[in-house]
Amino acid sequence: MGRLTGKVAVVTGGSRGIGAAIARRYGAEGARVAVVYKAAAEAADQVVTDIEAAGSEAAAIRCDVAQTSECNAMADAVAAAFGGADVLVNNAGIYLLTTLGETSEDEWDSQMNTNVKGAYFTAQALLPQMMARGGGKIINIGSILGETGLPASAIYSATKGAIKLMTKSLALDLRPHNIQVNTLSPGIVESDMNTEYRAEFGRRDAALLGRFGGDDPWMVPDDLAGTAVFLASSDSDMVTGANILVDKGYSAY
Repeated sequence: MGRLTGKVAVVTGGSRGIGAAIARRYGAEGARVAVVYKAAAEAADQVVTDIEAAGSEAAAIRCDVAQTSECNAMADAVAAAFGGADVLVNNAGIYLLTTLGETSEDEWDSQMNTNVKGAYFTAQALLPQMMARGGGKIINIGSILGETGLPASAIYSATKGAIKLMTKSLALDLRPHNIQVNTLSPGIVESDMNTEYRAEFGRRDAALLGRFGGDDPWMVPDDLAGTAVFLASSDSDMVTGANILVDKGYSAY
């Protein structure tokens, strides 16, 4: 414990799912945590309460990462609350089941703007703080869908493929500033975001993944938290531009 003591971590999409699990684990490891949310204020407040109960500091900060002006305002709020950021987890995301021939422009834009544009401009907004503090860590949450296709998921897969390659370029850009940038790509994690997918297409995945982990085939958000701590800590100082798959063996097939 205490691997992140003295660090300030910003977790977008921090009110639920993977983001909430990472935020809580960061707090348990000593980080002060900005729990960034778009709409779920009550859930974000609960994550803050949980972190504070574990002995660390936290604040809920509202931001729609698809809006660049809100990313900048969020960065100002982080500076006001904690003095600056050392770690950014770009976790905010949208996953909509869409098929070619039946996809609206809004369905394309909402996923691209949140998943890709949002990650880029959130990093840009917090970059001056990391540089002023002598370095930092950016962890972009990717997906197994950045490695393989799944039904009705072309746009989401495209966003996660983009995140993986954006990470590599940002790692090179930011290496002179002692900022490591990596992608953490989960397998199929049981969450509100993919309920529709798991109900409609998940039988094959459940059968495959069940071979690796007993009766419950799906990963849970806490399964990602340990790797997220590693990527936020000094243990990963020699790791940058990497895509780390935590997928219960899914990508081995």
